[in-house]
Amino acid sequence: MTIMSKVWIPETFGDRPYARNHFASVVLWAQQNHAFYQRFHTDISAPLPVIKRAQVQQFNDLLLNGHAAIAHTSGSISMPIKVSWDPTRSKREDQDVERLIAWYGGKLTAMKIVALATHKANSHTLEVGSPLPEQWAFIEQQHAQYGATSLISYPTNLEQLCHYGIEHGLSLPYVARVTAMSETFDAHMDALLKRVFPNAVVVVTYSSVECGIIAIRCPHNPQNYHIMASKLGVEILNEQDQPCTIGQLGQVVVTDYFNRHSSLIRYALGDLAEPANCPCGKIEFPAITNIAGKMRGLLRRANGSQMLFTSLSSTFRDSQEISQFQVVQMQMHCFTINAVLRNKAECETFEARIRHRFVQEFGPQTELLFNYMDSVPRSPGGKYFAAICAIPEAEK
Repeated sequence: MTIMSKVWIPETFGDRPYARNHFASVVLWAQQNHAFYQRFHTDISAPLPVIKRAQVQQFNDLLLNGHAAIAHTSGSISMPIKVSWDPTRSKREDQDVERLIAWYGGKLTAMKIVALATHKANSHTLEVGSPLPEQWAFIEQQHAQYGATSLISYPTNLEQLCHYGIEHGLSLPYVARVTAMSETFDAHMDALLKRVFPNAVVVVTYSSVECGIIAIRCPHNPQNYHIMASKLGVEILNEQDQPCTIGQLGQVVVTDYFNRHSSLIRYALGDLAEPANCPCGKIEFPAITNIAGKMRGLLRRANGSQMLFTSLSSTFRDSQEISQFQVVQMQMHCFTINAVLRNKAECETFEARIRHRFVQEFGPQTELLFNYMDSVPRSPGGKYFAAICAIPEAEK
């Protein structure tokens, strides 16, 4: 028996030699060299427990294993997680960016509207918090001065740009590629982007601070996302930590094969997705679909069940009285609705519509506090969360 054969292998990696070998390799290395996994993965021949976010938060210094942190998660409603990558791992991230570019037709001159707190500032980058007219002028200037035809930003910012363009009768036909990054990409976005970016191919990435790019939207079957399986092993698991079947939503659990600093082995990101079989026949990497975003956005019902915010989001997006929104569930029956009114619009109709919908979903005891503001804030890392469940873990 080889040493490798003594390592337990996840069921979904069993018939994939590359995944099986690299999983075994990083597990063996961690057992010998990494204090965090010496504590939590005591028997590598038995099924390895999934590492939860709370464990990483509590033992973050142990996970860093003596290395300096180079980045951290946003920590919008909880303690941020500090991470460190070794140089070899960073090179693999660069390779995935090149892979994305190749899948979508080659390199274009790019412009970015992102959070400068987490992205390098240069002449082709604008702060995402800039007013929409300034963002629009930036895109036009980048195209006129540099010939830029590729725009990179967050889905929620792209959505606001689209509404700005529609309201002012404007479009950007010279943009050939729009890349939506970091946040969940909702189904309504494709049609909206087409109205303002009529000639653009839409690229969507699924990523995290801890793991980098996790999956890239399939250019041939956009409902699917191909996992970056050359550097990551991804499992979709149910509540019993067993593999989900096709069409079953489960938690995303990631193993990083190559990072030997803050190594991640069977780490539950706090995201939800479904396993998929992509019929494209052109990309060999495994696929996932219906990425539902952070579990922090799963709202809670009194009976203990969870509800994806997508069931409610259309009610907000179809409300002409507002231009931005966010739902925060502070207690089981108590919600704060953060919203930005359009042109000081009357709010009574909007509030009545939302109250009716929430009572349908959460019962007659539902209490809503409407908080109107000039702009719904983003996290320090630039991300925007449409729904946040802030009920303490002990009460869930």
